[in-house]
Amino acid sequence: FPFLPLHSQILCLVIMLFSTNIVAQSQQDNRTNFSCPSDSPPSCETYVTYIAQSPNFLSLTNISNIFDTSPLSIARASNLEPMDDKLVKDQVLLVPVTCGCTGNRSFANISYEINQGDSFYFVATTSYENLTNRRAVMDLNPVLSPNKLPIGIQVVFPLFCECPSKNQLDKEIKYLITYVWKPGDNVSLVSDKFGASPEDIMSENNYGQNFTAANNLPVLIPVTRLPVLARSPSDGRKGGIRLPVIIGISLGCTLLVLVLAVLLVYVYCLKMKTLNRSASSAETADKLLSGVSRYVSKPTMYETDAIMEATMNLSEQCKIGESVYKA
Repeated sequence: FPFLPLHSQILCLVIMLFSTNIVAQSQQDNRTNFSCPSDSPPSCETYVTYIAQSPNFLSLTNISNIFDTSPLSIARASNLEPMDDKLVKDQVLLVPVTCGCTGNRSFANISYEINQGDSFYFVATTSYENLTNRRAVMDLNPVLSPNKLPIGIQVVFPLFCECPSKNQLDKEIKYLITYVWKPGDNVSLVSDKFGASPEDIMSENNYGQNFTAANNLPVLIPVTRLPVLARSPSDGRKGGIRLPVIIGISLGCTLLVLVLAVLLVYVYCLKMKTLNRSASSAETADKLLSGVSRYVSKPTMYETDAIMEATMNLSEQCKIGESVYKA
């Protein structure tokens, strides 16, 4: 504006900056009304969704720390084993929060400890995955500089949420789950994921049928009961690997037991056969000695083993009479 006086140029610049700020703020607003309905309770227990992400948020412990809750409560809500702390990337979780009114807006106020390099924008978009935004955090913490935060201080981050109104409770809607809309989502896909009515999702969020403008912004999913989240595909692959291994081990153990049983039976039969043969040999030797005693006045006694060895176990080749053998 070189043709305008200096004070007019300054005024124009101020107006432009003010307009730009309004546009930027309007872009941060979403069309979902996170207000406090007059007929809703002052506070309620509800849930926000969270996507497991690397590198710092692939365990229930780390995620529970930033939400100031317990890993067990997240595991129960998310259909996970209580002791299964490790997660896979992009695994969807339900995190329980207490939602209430702060001014005329509904938030779940979470205390967060500032780390090196944190800013309002970074924590809101990265750690809390757009469940809140920079402006909401600034409004709740007006004395803090958004980009120069002392390390170790506790800052309250307001996560968008809402309690069901009386009308919704009458329709048996128990929870309004806060979900950050992802590029590629559509109403049908999200309704199937959470077991929600597509009509309820569209009526609760002012986007009509096209939610493209909701990308990376929090929306509300009205549900009549807590959804049972599907396990991650990686979990399914691990389960598919375990099943053949378990079947193989079971078959191997069964085969081993059968082989051992057959071997024991064989050893038992062999032992019984040897005992029967020894008994028969002893009986034959007794008969032999009694026959020899008729021919000599004072027979010479030999050990049975010696006689059996000398006659090759009373072989027919050594037999020279009915009960006489050469040795």
